Amino acid sequence: MIFLFNLLSFLIPTQLGFHFNFLTPAIFGFKIDYLIPTIYLTDIVIFLLLFFNIKKIKLKLLPTLLFVFFIIINVLVSQYKIPSLYKWIKVSEIILLGLVIIKSKNFKVFDNFIKPLSYSIFIACFLGVAQWLLGKTVGGPFYLLGERSFRLGDPGISAFNILGTEMLRPYAFFSHPNSFAGFLLVFSIFFIKFKNLFNKKYFYTLSILIIANLLLTFSLNVFLTIFILILIYINPHLNYTFLLFDFGSRTFSHRIELLKSSLHLIKQNFFVGVGLNNFIPNLIKVSNGFLNSWELQPVHNIYLLIFSETGIVGLMLFVYVIIRSFIFSKGIKVYIFSLYAILITGLSDHYWITLQQNILLFTFVLALSLTPKKK
Repeated sequence: MIFLFNLLSFLIPTQLGFHFNFLTPAIFGFKIDYLIPTIYLTDIVIFLLLFFNIKKIKLKLLPTLLFVFFIIINVLVSQYKIPSLYKWIKVSEIILLGLVIIKSKNFKVFDNFIKPLSYSIFIACFLGVAQWLLGKTVGGPFYLLGERSFRLGDPGISAFNILGTEMLRPYAFFSHPNSFAGFLLVFSIFFIKFKNLFNKKYFYTLSILIIANLLLTFSLNVFLTIFILILIYINPHLNYTFLLFDFGSRTFSHRIELLKSSLHLIKQNFFVGVGLNNFIPNLIKVSNGFLNSWELQPVHNIYLLIFSETGIVGLMLFVYVIIRSFIFSKGIKVYIFSLYAILITGLSDHYWITLQQNILLFTFVLALSLTPKKK
């Protein structure tokens, strides 16, 4: 069982999976990645963990029935039911995974999570620097771990400009440099916490690679979050809400349009939302400002996205889990600051609840926050 935890932790940054393209209808003539049902390699490992730990998972009857009832209602109101049902299966999967982590007496944060994860982070950071240097993906064995094939200049590929020269922002195994940067930020909080348990040469080498990739991803969202976390660490009693905005984005107007669309959808579907994983299909109902395939994205705010797709009911459930996580963490800084990092970056991006790697890291953070004494 512990081997499966180690394997899952190592594989979290990867995104190798089988995509069921035929199950997803085209939106505005485009196939949208977010809506395509996918079975990832990490899903298979999670399934094995759940299979061997099924006796540890004890669900209360009434909350389970209410949860299933809400899923049925939410799927029924969805315009596209297959993507909605697929996403609810994913939600159920991560809830069960979280319960297994909470109930596992032999699971250790460093040995079974941070240490194996650090090895794949090392590979991902090396890959990120190589992508930046080459101006394209590396391919070869990295393709088997989920690296996508692209090069600088391809439509929709993220780059930044230095002294008039376009440079590729590292993706590693991730769908976007921002999600890679957010993942590195949260991992770094744990990595610093357990620095004394690593070999010194290994710790400093990986630290340099992480810093290099964070800088090269050029994620303003993550840079601002790091600044806020430092301020909170120095003086946790001040109010820093005035800093919680995403500045200088090249796609700022696009994000504003998505935000306006989400508010329209919330107003029209306040209680149960438009259906999980159905934000994108409903964009055309509230806006005609999305003309390109890359513009068809979820709103870049996890709270508005949850509110739009699952209504006030889903949002309150999410807030309830977050509050319980803070309470049960009992002030342990590695959990508190990891949650802060996720919740702050979640104000101006959606990857913590839409992309496989970030969802799994979020799940581990929540589960560990709920069981700090055991770990």
